[in-house]
Amino acid sequence: MKRYQILIIPGILAICVIAAVSMLLGSGEKNLASIQTEGAGWEVKQKETASRMMEVPIILYHDIDGKGAFSVDSATLRKHFEFFRDNNIKVVPLSDFLSRMDNPKPYDGRVLVITFDDGYKSMYTKLMPLVDEFHYPITLFVYTDNVREKAEKAITWDELRELQAHGIDIQSHTLSHPDLLKLSAEGTASSRSQIFREIYFSRRIIEARMGKPVGYLAFPFGRYDLDIVRCAMDAGYTRVFSTDYGSNVVTRNNYSIRRHHIKRNYTINDLAEIIK
Repeated sequence: MKRYQILIIPGILAICVIAAVSMLLGSGEKNLASIQTEGAGWEVKQKETASRMMEVPIILYHDIDGKGAFSVDSATLRKHFEFFRDNNIKVVPLSDFLSRMDNPKPYDGRVLVITFDDGYKSMYTKLMPLVDEFHYPITLFVYTDNVREKAEKAITWDELRELQAHGIDIQSHTLSHPDLLKLSAEGTASSRSQIFREIYFSRRIIEARMGKPVGYLAFPFGRYDLDIVRCAMDAGYTRVFSTDYGSNVVTRNNYSIRRHHIKRNYTINDLAEIIK
């Protein structure tokens, strides 16, 4: 009897230890999940429908002068717009897509969101006429140091207000277009303060100048980390935008949204591959 007790007690202890470790690991996973989502400003959806009607690519242009890797010329941009029209690809407002992330609902056909970054003069001289012709809703992210009161080569606040009247929504791209990730890596009180100023004051300046609320921020160079994202939340933005490639799924209510750079050397086939 004593020998039986000696054999069985270690076995029971082993089972208890395994159970305790399993509970601890399970608790750790739960805590990690709560850290990832707690106060993050978005939900993790447990179920989603895999469908092209639920996936929305957001494409990103910059200047329209054909100079540089990320700048197309106006003739190429026209061909892109014609391709969307001729292939029944509906261009929807960014705000419409984001509202569907809050309340998931599939689109009736293929859709696309178009954005521009920086705020070049060509937005007024070349983009606005195309918007008037094709009636496409566009979101333009501007950094405020690039906007002038009066200028010949830089875009002005009056021109931005006119763009807004023509269906081009103006949103924030910081004050001076710094690399926020480099600032974050410095890890100093000064660098953290600069990040907040870049993010917060650009929003307030645009709101004051444009007379409308600003809720979206595009990261300069598409670069960010978790601290930068949290700073954007604290500054009052409802969504932020990177240059991480890939479509956005309506049923994933993410805070950071993906966009795909359109490069100067892209062909129509490259564009079709993004929107397929």
